[in-house]
Amino acid sequence: MLIEQIAGKKIVRKNFDKNGNPQGMQIFLTGELKRESETYTVEVLVELYDEKNQLDEKYTTTYKCNPREFDVLLNVFPFTDPGDEKIKVDVTSEDFKQLYDLQSSSKLKDIHLKMSVESGVLSFFGSKSLVTIKNRQSKKENGKITISSDAVVEAYVMGLKIKTINYTVEEYLTESLVLQRQKFTEDDGAYFTMAYEQNNKE
Repeated sequence: MLIEQIAGKKIVRKNFDKNGNPQGMQIFLTGELKRESETYTVEVLVELYDEKNQLDEKYTTTYKCNPREFDVLLNVFPFTDPGDEKIKVDVTSEDFKQLYDLQSSSKLKDIHLKMSVESGVLSFFGSKSLVTIKNRQSKKENGKITISSDAVVEAYVMGLKIKTINYTVEEYLTESLVLQRQKFTEDDGAYFTMAYEQNNKE
């Protein structure tokens, strides 16, 4: 995955209940990816919409990560919370090389991420989330690549685990490994989708 795939993206998240009824939408508009010493940063304008697609709120969040792990930024947007001003992303997988390393086999390695809130309301409590993406299997058909996996999100406040959410995940990429869309389904059938496209506001 190329670094250019992160900058200038428009990412649309649509939420649905278990019956498929719309439950609101978020739009992420990513700015220019900047390198500062040993860190990549990107500012993201977030727009929150209600179930009638009326704009509720707008704010900016800054994401930081290690340059060697920049491509994971595309996979953290589904798991972040509104109101966090700065979020640091660390890959804790020991042998992490690339998010979509499809060269060796159809079975991909598990990914372990840690997201820490550095400012905003939750930073006072030392809030963090641990994300595990496992059981990753890829399939190539008609020039398209589909990846299925399971994701487990564990949220911690003051060192105590307060919530665990399990998702089944479907990802759709082009043959050149450009991420196009994702679907995350919870145990109760509620789900959300993520669509990735160029940000025409740039």
